[in-house]
Amino acid sequence: MEPSVFIIVLVIAVFSVVQSIFGVGLLVFGTPTFLLLGVSYVDAVGYLLPSSLLLSFLQTHGFKNKIRIARGIVLYAIPFVFLGMSLSIDFGKNSYITTIVGVIMLLLALIRILNIEKLPNIIKKFGRTSLVITGAVHGISNQGGALLTILMGSIYEDKEKIRTNIALAYLLFGLTQFVFLLWFEVGTVGLFSVVYGLVSLIIYQLIGKAIFKSIDTSLFNGVFTVFITIYGILLMV
Repeated sequence: MEPSVFIIVLVIAVFSVVQSIFGVGLLVFGTPTFLLLGVSYVDAVGYLLPSSLLLSFLQTHGFKNKIRIARGIVLYAIPFVFLGMSLSIDFGKNSYITTIVGVIMLLLALIRILNIEKLPNIIKKFGRTSLVITGAVHGISNQGGALLTILMGSIYEDKEKIRTNIALAYLLFGLTQFVFLLWFEVGTVGLFSVVYGLVSLIIYQLIGKAIFKSIDTSLFNGVFTVFITIYGILLMV
């Protein structure tokens, strides 16, 4: 089912605010929203990806301190983003993708709620494996952003550094997905994608930047976990 342009713009506008704050949001929450509206997985990616790419680009700065993590993402995560997208084409033909996204969101919410003290050390120790898993999860479900918040949160404490590094990873993930959609001619990427991108840009400049500067880090993490939990439950039901 193809939603109206108004619905698409509304979803993108709402979750552009979320991504402006957390560095992720358009794909993490926009994808399950479209799935609940009856949109196929690849079409949902097509609607959301251009806006997500634009916001990630705007939020990525200070590349000098991000070279090491960028190299790891390219080497270990990107190939599995591509593989996950390949699998998602088959899953997207039936209801399995909705269940998969719901399960992944609930598992991520559980990890964040439990707040296991040793988790950051485990992630650091198995950094390459964490990137592989994150890439695969993102490719098949668009939920890699939630894992990125945990991964970057284990490396950095400052919310600015966390969001910047998430945005860089998200940008690389999104470019991989965009190339995939164009190469295999799947999904919905067209003229209206420019309009959707402009909506995100306006939201980011007028609302998102101001909210990010004022939000507390603990609130930042708590609200994100609540969002993941709610959407996971909705998709499972």
